[in-house]
Amino acid sequence: MKVFVFGGNEGAGEHVLKKLAEKDHEIVTIAETENRAEELKMLGATDVIISKDKGIASAIEGSEAIIYMAGSSLGAGEDQETLVDYGTVRKSLEEAQRQKIERVVYLSPVRTDESEESKETGEKDEPEEWIKKNELVYTVIRTAKRVSKPGKGMITAEETIAAGNDEIPYEDVAAVLVEALDNQNTFKKAFDITAGDTSIKEALDSL
Repeated sequence: MKVFVFGGNEGAGEHVLKKLAEKDHEIVTIAETENRAEELKMLGATDVIISKDKGIASAIEGSEAIIYMAGSSLGAGEDQETLVDYGTVRKSLEEAQRQKIERVVYLSPVRTDESEESKETGEKDEPEEWIKKNELVYTVIRTAKRVSKPGKGMITAEETIAAGNDEIPYEDVAAVLVEALDNQNTFKKAFDITAGDTSIKEALDSL
């Protein structure tokens, strides 16, 4: 499957590229510079678009699915920890619809322990609502605090996880995104994940 990855520079992004490559997907992503493009190709990207050279329409052309890690956009800095740009998400996914790209796996910037007030900051929750209302085969994933620790491949996945001091490794977040891509049990669903005691596939199959 040809998959466009918005967010190869996000904390989980490099892991996503590696895991997609392991499953023999054709991977396209974006970078700000030629040097970074070469690094992403070494991680498994088949093709890396330099953001200043192409717009959204040409960048995603021919893709069959999109993995969108919120906060990433064609103009985002490589090390930028951003609030989600609702306008960019919507513009990108509207173009995906125009090109008949229906499958979207969306990593929300909304954490499982956030207050309602926090969710509204920077319109972080707005893209989720837009995605659910439009004709996309979506999967929306919210996570506990993401941390740079080795992944264990074990999670808890539920429609809503009670707020707590939970965390989940970036590597496991990436594994969930890639596993969800063609797991039909995750289609048209939004759910929370955190570290747990269930294998990723089993957790997603049980939603």
